This record gives sequence, C-alpha cells and structure tokens, in this order.
Amino acid sequence: MFSKPIFKQSIKTNWKLWAIITIVASVILSGFIIGYDAAGYASIATAAEGTAFSSLLSSMDSLLGNLENFYKLIALILGIVYVVFTANTLVVSKVDSGSMAYTLSTPIKRSSVIFTKSLYLILSVILMYVIVSLAGLGASQLQYNNVTGYPITEDIEKASETLDKSEGYLSEHLYLIKDNEQAMRDAAEARDMDLDAYSIYLGEVIKDHSYEEAAEIITDERWDIYEDDDDMEDDDIEITTEELIENPAMILTSNDALTAGASVQGISVNEYRQFLADEITALEAEKNEESKEKSQPNDELLLQAVIDSSAKALNMNSAQVEDNLILIKDSTALEASMKATDLNEEQIITMANHAMVSSARSVDAALEFDTETYFWLSLGLLILILAMSSVSFFASTLFNRSGLALAIGGGIPFAFFLLTMVQQLMDDAPVILEYLTITTLFDTDAILASGEFGWGLVALGTIAFVLYAASNVIFTKKDLPL
Repeated sequence: MFSKPIFKQSIKTNWKLWAIITIVASVILSGFIIGYDAAGYASIATAAEGTAFSSLLSSMDSLLGNLENFYKLIALILGIVYVVFTANTLVVSKVDSGSMAYTLSTPIKRSSVIFTKSLYLILSVILMYVIVSLAGLGASQLQYNNVTGYPITEDIEKASETLDKSEGYLSEHLYLIKDNEQAMRDAAEARDMDLDAYSIYLGEVIKDHSYEEAAEIITDERWDIYEDDDDMEDDDIEITTEELIENPAMILTSNDALTAGASVQGISVNEYRQFLADEITALEAEKNEESKEKSQPNDELLLQAVIDSSAKALNMNSAQVEDNLILIKDSTALEASMKATDLNEEQIITMANHAMVSSARSVDAALEFDTETYFWLSLGLLILILAMSSVSFFASTLFNRSGLALAIGGGIPFAFFLLTMVQQLMDDAPVILEYLTITTLFDTDAILASGEFGWGLVALGTIAFVLYAASNVIFTKKDLPL
C-alpha cells in the first residue's frame, strides 16, 4: 500500500509551503506567549466590555485564554491555506496536468498512489502542529518558567538580581526574598506595591505553594491506599490545593506533606505545624464573622469611592490611581477618603493592601500554565485541521479539474473559517452559525473551562476518517482522463 517513491515526491513538491506555514505559525504563537501582558490585557478586556470586540477580548485574562484567538483564527487559517493547496497539488493538479498518467504507468498501483499521498498529507499536518505546539511550550518556559515550575514575575526577576540567585531557583524558594530586607524592597517596587502590601502578597503566595506541594503528596498517599477501591472515584482520591486552603488540617495527617510544606516556607516542621494551627484558627474566625460581613457595604463600591476621592485630592484622574494604588496611602488622599467614605485610616489602608494583593494574585493566576489544557487545545486544533484537510483531499480526488476542486475543497474550509471569525467577533452572532461550521466542534471555551468537549473532537476525527477513506475508494475506482 505504501510507496516510498511517491512519498518522497510528495515531500519534494510540498516541503517549502509546509516549512513556511510551520515557521510562521510557530513564530506567531511564540509572539502571543512572549508578548502577553496580564495586567494590560485585563484592562483592555474590561474597557472593551459592551463593544463589538468584547467577545474577542474577553478571554485575555489568562495566558492560555489569550491563545484562544490564535487557535480559533490564526492557526486555523494558516492550516487551511496549507491543506487546501497541498491537497490540490497532491492529486487533482497531477490529473489535470496529465502527470498522473505517467505515475500510473509505472508498476505502482493506483491504490498505493492515493494511500501514500493521503498519508503524506496527514503526517505532514501532524508534524506541523507538533512542532508548533512544542514551540509554544518552549516560549512559555523560557519567558515565564511556568511549564515546569512556578511563573517568574517581575518581583522574582528583581529579587534574583539582589540576591544573586537564579530566577528558577528563587521562584521555588520565595522565603529567601522574605528574609532579605533589600530584596523585599526591590521586589515590592517591581510589583508596584509598598512593603506592607508586598509582605502580605508574598506570604499568601508562599502559603499557597506550600499547600500545593502538600496536596501532591497527600494525593499520592491516597492513591496508594485507594487505587484498588472500585467505590472511590479519581476526583474523590485527589486532594487539590483549593481543598487544603479551605481545610489545612488535612496536612497535619501526613508527615511527608508537613515536611514538604515546611521546606517551601523555609521553616521547621514544628514551626509549620504552628503555622497551620494559626491558619485553622483564622479560618474559623472568618466563618464566624461571615454574617457580619454580609451587612457591610459593597467592598468594590467603597474601593471605587476611595479611588475617586484620592484622585480628586491629588489632582489626578481615577485611572492613574487605579494603576498605582499606593497613592491611596498618601496622607492627603487618606484624609479625603476618610471624609468621603466614613472609614478610618486603618480600614482604608487595609482596603488598599487587599486591592494591591488581589491585583498581583490575578496577574500570577493569569500566567499559570496548565499543561493538560494546552495539550487538549493543541490536539483539538490538530484534529480540526485534519478534518479540514479531509474535505480538501476529498474534493481533490472527486474532481478532475484543478479549478473546480480548489473552489470546492478550498471554498468549504474558508467558509467555515469566515463563520468562525464572525462568531468570535460578534457577541450576538446568530445561533444558527454554530450548526453551519465544523469548527464549533472544537470548543475552546469548554477546554479552557475543563468542561465537556470530547465528543466534538471524536466527531471531527470521524469526519476526517470517513472522508479520507472515501477519497481512497473514489480515486481507486474512478475513471481518470489519462
């Protein structure tokens, strides 16, 4: 079935277009990742709310969400360009020009010719998107260190210079920053916070990292215990960081988890035990005051009132204060805010600290890289392009004229792309558009939200298999104008 000479010929004829598309897609994806500005894009997305571009920009609140537009638009159109022209070159252009007659005059069977050409198209698409995906992984790792470790943010970059430590090492030993006053000051300045707010921020990050390490160990221990228990679901066995944040007492049941958590904090196991005891007490106190908090004014409205009054007192606009919340702590701003909100100085400072910490944590969360999500985005795109390629290849084997095959085999995928672009750009796009394009089966929103998306990918894979199989049968049995 496989013909080595036909495969070599296919590579020789199409490698230049393949290389160009692969390089362009890799560079653009790397650019999307390296140029990502979590804080800046969040502001853009907020400003675009209610406009025609809000749907397109709403996903920019995370690094992987920002890539949604690459996967749904740029990578899609580049893939379509490659498969449309390559499918046309592989079969119908050979028939139309008469060169297929020479190929079929050799001892190579017609079934081997079409099987090898379809195999070339499939394998070239797979290789293309494997390379593109690896380029994205490499770019993210080099820029943020977030594939194999914790994201490297501006404070870590600055503190690494002060402490003369590598950024990767420091991201896993943040307590070194906390133990050095100058590193704390430099790091705080890098994150646009004062020392008080940054101390709170750094403490929360270190705590969460310790919980994350502990969660992995506890989960491994539970797998050893419940692996053969049919009554236990995977989700029941796994312990997440979020669960430990809500119930840190679970860490006290595992000596290995205690050791790992203490190591992240840079303290002894006994000190970590006391830290957890204090956290448990603080959580119980928070629960007891929940009812009181419900009767308090909306924190967001209060913060906005503080920002507006501070801006007025400092002869600035509110946007400038929002970009630099330290200004709220200015004595003039504090006095104006206390008059405008009836809050005392301590409450306003606490509110400012909370706002700065929350903003910084949002940026950290945006830079997190979920390898599993990235894998499904990449695999989904690959299967979608394979489905598109099967449409073009089917048209290339069905028709004997290159122009007609290109019009059908290229027109349908490009129509799918245009419908997708309309869906991405319009918030109120007609629902019927979802049923007019197979790109809907590649549900990036569901993948990013860890929802249900598997059946869509199965459907795309089925389309590709059926059309490639039909292409092989049609070409083998059809009458050719030889």
